[in-house]
Amino acid sequence: MSLSNTSFLTSEQLTRSEIDQLFQRARLFKSEYAEKKTIEHLVKESHKILALVFAEPSTRTRMSFQMSAAQLGLRVAILDNPSVASLSKGETLEDTVRNVAAMQPDAMVVRFNKDADAEKALPELSCHIINGGIGTEEHPTQALLDAYTIQEFHGKVEGEKILIVGDVLHSRVANSNLLLLQKMGAEVAYCAPEAFVPQKEQWKEVKSFASLEEGVKWASVIMGLRVQRERHVDQGVGLSIAEYREKYRIGGDQLKFFAKDGILLHPGPVIRGIEFSDYVLSEPRCKVRDQVTNGVFVRAALLSFVLGLEVQGA
Repeated sequence: MSLSNTSFLTSEQLTRSEIDQLFQRARLFKSEYAEKKTIEHLVKESHKILALVFAEPSTRTRMSFQMSAAQLGLRVAILDNPSVASLSKGETLEDTVRNVAAMQPDAMVVRFNKDADAEKALPELSCHIINGGIGTEEHPTQALLDAYTIQEFHGKVEGEKILIVGDVLHSRVANSNLLLLQKMGAEVAYCAPEAFVPQKEQWKEVKSFASLEEGVKWASVIMGLRVQRERHVDQGVGLSIAEYREKYRIGGDQLKFFAKDGILLHPGPVIRGIEFSDYVLSEPRCKVRDQVTNGVFVRAALLSFVLGLEVQGA
């Protein structure tokens, strides 16, 4: 597998065969954990070290990498509070990641807002790098767990009609999902206000819906996105939260038109009442918590490949 002993920076890296191998290992880890409450017995003892360098807030991504590393028996070093790091003293993010790499961890998960110098440095570092969410470009591990969740509940990804709703322009999750889901044979469309319509070339030929109701009728999977207000600074977004909620919030009225066996996803955090209503979050078709659970096992599978761990039964 090309992921063995290498970095993972983009969804584009993976072939269909490699995605299948990764998902097969994630299923093994999840089923073993369900039965035995541990997966450490599947992994040959390792003393490898994983560094987590998070210069942006995170709950699900950071904690699931930490949990998956613990499940694999890895040691973890964490830098996730810029206010107590040398970043607060004026050190550049590029120098921060170079210095952490110089401490020789076996792999490093990185997450940060736009920083061209730091991004350019990543392929040059001496340890394997995993993209934990970079700027508005990509979040490939989120795309993997999203696709895994769709496959878990529908038995396949190929042929699914996946509607991405909301702030597509600023969403690294949407970018990675488009690349991965199309590669797996899904049809992807989006529904977004004009201010949030994606501009990257990869989105130019993607189906779009002006009406949320029409998009919901078409879809077998709906993926809501967080309105990323922190990325709207100085961009002149002419849309209030009230206006967004009125036209793009997914609630009970929209679900009347949604497939009875449809799946509702969201990468989190869900801002209740703006992207999803409280009703939607308690709806049986909503699989947001399942995404979070799957994130641990998908990321554990990814780490096992990137670090070249020997896994029994895989």
